[in-house]
Amino acid sequence: MTETVDREAIRARARASRLATCKYWRGALAQPPCGAGVDLVARVGPRRMAGWALRIPCCDAAAPVFACERKCVPTPEEDEARQRAIGEMLALLPAVMTAIPSDKSITHGEVPCPKCGGPVRWERSPVNGHLRGGCAAGCVSFIQ
Repeated sequence: MTETVDREAIRARARASRLATCKYWRGALAQPPCGAGVDLVARVGPRRMAGWALRIPCCDAAAPVFACERKCVPTPEEDEARQRAIGEMLALLPAVMTAIPSDKSITHGEVPCPKCGGPVRWERSPVNGHLRGGCAAGCVSFIQ
């Protein structure tokens, strides 16, 4: 039996989540404080605590431990602009990845940015060969 996927419903849930998430939230693994200067670990407890993400006010938490006075969510227009910028950056990635040498013995280097022509500095992990890098001007960045 084949399941159908309602892609529009998935997109709507993702957008609602983005619109409920603070602009200053940098992720659960980011070092405190957040972009607004709130030390979540000091106010909520260690991140390894079970249910930690459900206790912070940054995202759409069911029972946050405190109400953050600095929470600032994006407007729909800001969200659309960010999604457009992400789409533009993703469109640049194939050109960048093709320019990076496939020879695994080459561990780092620079290739030209397809948008601004500046350097895209990259490095290859000696452990698994994955790449990470970014344009000096911020046009494109990636990590495998």
